[in-house]
Amino acid sequence: MPTNQSDNKGKKHGLWLQKMPPKMGEPAYTEAGYYNHGTKNGPWYKIDSEGELMVIENYRDDLKDGEVKYYEEGKLSCIGHYKSLKQGQKLDTIVIVDPISHLESYRAVPTDAGTMRHGMWQYYNTETKRLIREEEYVLDEIIYQKEFPDMNKDDSLYMQKHQKELPHNKGVNYTPPPAKRTSYSGE
Repeated sequence: MPTNQSDNKGKKHGLWLQKMPPKMGEPAYTEAGYYNHGTKNGPWYKIDSEGELMVIENYRDDLKDGEVKYYEEGKLSCIGHYKSLKQGQKLDTIVIVDPISHLESYRAVPTDAGTMRHGMWQYYNTETKRLIREEEYVLDEIIYQKEFPDMNKDDSLYMQKHQKELPHNKGVNYTPPPAKRTSYSGE
């Protein structure tokens, strides 16, 4: 499949692979994804100079929309969600679900923001792969946040040892108690 092609109007179209130079303190990276007549659409992948995955972002009409995954040194660090707003008009109407009553309502939002965090964001410890924080957003406003204790390496080694010591993990056969009738009525 050919890459880096343009349509008959000179707009990027199809699969593109492009190297991005470092800017504003950020390192250089390579990105790959699809253009649809000049606008990014679908999943886009960013890879650092060492070949490690940095980001998978989903686009709709050149704006982040849907799930995004961030990586540190190739290890998952965050999964979040964006909502793109319709461009070319002053307002976009978004359905909002109340987290308590689950009732739907509509909110008119100015489109000048372009894209907003909207939905659940989960952050992970890249070494232990454990969930350490959850945040839920409605149109860039945080409505829920929860921290999870992150076990350090020593704690996880203890837990692994503890799990091995449990009878069902030691290969010990279970023997049921003797077949006696037991009274629970206090007789």
